[in-house]
Amino acid sequence: MKTSFTTSVLGIVLALPTIASAAFFDFQGWTDVNGEQGFSNAAPFTMTVDNLTLTATAYENDLNTPSHVYMDKRYHRIIGGMGVCSKLRANAHCGPNTDDNISIDAGNVEILSLNFSQNITSMTLEMGDHGHYDFDSGDFLYRYDSLNWTQASTDADGFVDLLLGGASSKIEFRAFAEGFDNTFYIRNAEASTGNFTSAAVVPLPAAVWFLGSGLL
Repeated sequence: MKTSFTTSVLGIVLALPTIASAAFFDFQGWTDVNGEQGFSNAAPFTMTVDNLTLTATAYENDLNTPSHVYMDKRYHRIIGGMGVCSKLRANAHCGPNTDDNISIDAGNVEILSLNFSQNITSMTLEMGDHGHYDFDSGDFLYRYDSLNWTQASTDADGFVDLLLGGASSKIEFRAFAEGFDNTFYIRNAEASTGNFTSAAVVPLPAAVWFLGSGLL
């Protein structure tokens, strides 16, 4: 009887599910505090939340031409968040005749690459359009681990959930097509690693543990 109870308690603990650890990267909040600025791939944008480090880089023409991650501040009183700028001035602001969102301009395809220190199983994004309003019901392309591009669409509030085919440490984004309606910023990203198990998810009543120790 003692062995049976002990085995049952251990079985409950060991059978608890693996739960996802989610880190929230607030690009709007970062820009509000640190101001508007761009980052070269040689000195990239980095951000660490809950021991998960994000390194963001930018390219054009399918990773052949280095570009710049750009943290854009207010327009229409709304903070843009993370975009891409092809040219930077000495003060780290976008140069003339360049935009600061993720777009396709005259055949130049801007690509934002998010690289994480751990594998990511899923992401929830909040996205804004070229005017910094919600990127509502907007289309874009993404890929993970340099696989084929996949089309995705946001909901009516600019949110979208992405599953990453098991796990990936690199996720890339580009516009679906040329034109204002397809340009976007990433306001924030919640990344789930799903890499640990916790017995605290399904707590057992205190009386059970006392009963178990008494029987032992």
